[in-house]
Amino acid sequence: MKLIISTTSPYSRKCRVMVHELGLADEVEELESHPFDDDPALIQANPLGRVPCLVLDDGQAFTESALIADYLCERAGEPWPRDWNDRRLEALGNGLLDLTVARRVEMVRDEGIQSDFWIQRRERGIMRAIDEIETLIGDLDAPLAQGPLTMAVALSYMDFRYPESGWRSGRPHLTALLEAWEARPSFKATPPPAES
Repeated sequence: MKLIISTTSPYSRKCRVMVHELGLADEVEELESHPFDDDPALIQANPLGRVPCLVLDDGQAFTESALIADYLCERAGEPWPRDWNDRRLEALGNGLLDLTVARRVEMVRDEGIQSDFWIQRRERGIMRAIDEIETLIGDLDAPLAQGPLTMAVALSYMDFRYPESGWRSGRPHLTALLEAWEARPSFKATPPPAES
């Protein structure tokens, strides 16, 4: 199998962490692709032109990190908890990722075309999301699940692209969640490059 990724993409990181956690590293070859370059290999596998994309040996491709993660669990024969609570937490984590990535995209636009309205709107949404997740995470039973992993990846991405957010203040559950994931070999093996 081939996993087409960008090392700066938090969506790719979620899948890369799962490859390690599920013991599939020997079966999955990572291929780096920058989505904005319209890499022909990525476009052929995923007409949406987005990473991650998992290409099976028969050429069939899976897109979207949640679908890829579900497939990897089935392939490994190690399903992580996947109840409605986990899916709800994953959806909040994905929303947090979407807002943080959109904020980043707006911040790197040329100064004359940046929109303060959209930057501030996304920042407010980010803070509301992490407040909600802080409340929910206190009842978390299964840290090895897609919901908690998605949140940890989102928080790590905030540290990477939005360090001035100060998201840890008053959020001990989320801080502990990220610290627990950062201690795992899978997370240590998949950080974004320092200079990006």
